Amino acid sequence: MTSSVATAQQLTPKQRQWRTLWRILSFLWLLAGLSLLAWGVWGLWVQLQEKAPLALVHIEGDISPADREELSARLKKVVQGSYFSTDLVAIRDAVLMSPWVESMSVQRRWPDGIRVLVVEKKAVARWGERQFLSARGEVFQPKVGHEGNNLPLLFGPVGKTSYVMEQFRSFNDLLRPLNLRVVELHLTERRTWFMTMDNGLQLVLDQNQVHEKLQRFLSVYQQVLSPYADRIERIDLRYRYGLAVKWKEGQAVAVVNNQLAATTVQNKQPI
Repeated sequence: MTSSVATAQQLTPKQRQWRTLWRILSFLWLLAGLSLLAWGVWGLWVQLQEKAPLALVHIEGDISPADREELSARLKKVVQGSYFSTDLVAIRDAVLMSPWVESMSVQRRWPDGIRVLVVEKKAVARWGERQFLSARGEVFQPKVGHEGNNLPLLFGPVGKTSYVMEQFRSFNDLLRPLNLRVVELHLTERRTWFMTMDNGLQLVLDQNQVHEKLQRFLSVYQQVLSPYADRIERIDLRYRYGLAVKWKEGQAVAVVNNQLAATTVQNKQPI
């Protein structure tokens, strides 16, 4: 059976020229159509830019009215375009210029709003005598009146602020079953921890087997030492298989049959 469609080998030179010309014209028409579409989209974008309302910035977050006014004044210099053209990166950079900003996020909110959510950097601990730490363990100087003198006191080697903050949280989590809270935490250059609890009890701990030694302390404290907590000055946990108790002056507890035997103030008899 013979096909009626001429193959490429059967085309005459003139037919080949017409076919090539048709392909070129088809490509040009396609290119022109795409260009027209791109021009239309660009024109629509320009019209939206020109006719879209000016962006309205909504500052959200638990911040003071004074801080909100400060940010508003700064953002007025940055937010000059419409909803579509306003530079969100410029807004972010302007907000982060404030040293009291912990974090922030910025996003467009249809049809004309830009939402700026600000989280204020707050002091959660003191660092040494004059500095403060944020929740991220960053050293900063809070605003006047926001220092918080009753905050926990932390201190350690240079560059260890985040590590000390992390361990502070970890120690408090471990000690929570005893209703004890760390109010002072000091890491020495030799990597020794000195802790002071809210009841005045002091703990000394080295860097070796920290978790295991604290677990041992929890067990011994719950089973043996808790009745005498007000008599204890310091507990040294730097021992591999035990711990040492330093009693307050004149309040040592006697050991009877390998067990602690406290005496009452009234009759001086073993409890």
